[in-house]
Amino acid sequence: MKILAITLLMLLPTLAMSADMSYGRFTNTVKVEWVRGDEGERRMRLLEDFGYIDPKGRQWLAPKGYVTDGASIPRVFWSLAGAPFDGQYREAAVIHDMYCDTKSEPWQDVHRIFYYANRAAGVSELKSKILYSAVVAGGPKWGKGPSKCFAGCHAQVTGQEQVVTAPIISESDAQRLIDWVTAKNPSLDEIDRHIQQKFRPGMPSH
Repeated sequence: MKILAITLLMLLPTLAMSADMSYGRFTNTVKVEWVRGDEGERRMRLLEDFGYIDPKGRQWLAPKGYVTDGASIPRVFWSLAGAPFDGQYREAAVIHDMYCDTKSEPWQDVHRIFYYANRAAGVSELKSKILYSAVVAGGPKWGKGPSKCFAGCHAQVTGQEQVVTAPIISESDAQRLIDWVTAKNPSLDEIDRHIQQKFRPGMPSH
């Protein structure tokens, strides 16, 4: 019995490391300086490269000099899920902001990575799902498919004919979404399906 206990104690660090690696890891810490501006200025500039390695081993990089405002979480969710730079999800928000700005990867992948980066930062499963729901429902989405609705009322079209949309969501709709996630603790796929049904018009493809 004593041998078994000692063996388990020896394995605990390895088990903990395996659990952390299932969500990926950050390569360093965020080092920033505040950007000077008017009294409403809240952006920060990275003083060093900041990276996240996802569960598949791919690196997502926010380079030195990148300016982030943490606002890829839609404003309507700030009082419900958290405002920019609040809480443990700040590191994940930097990576998410970067790829929402560059739009160099499919929006579906960028929002999923936000969930995993939050988990890697120590954010709870439920809180991470609430934050994921917020960016999927009301955050930016981009793709190549032309759409009269997107172009007419919800979106802008870039020079490369890439449609960018950020659906307008009321505070009551945002609260209902958070209440649903809290009550059901759904999978990420279930969240995607629920939002696609409840928050149309549709989403650009990648």
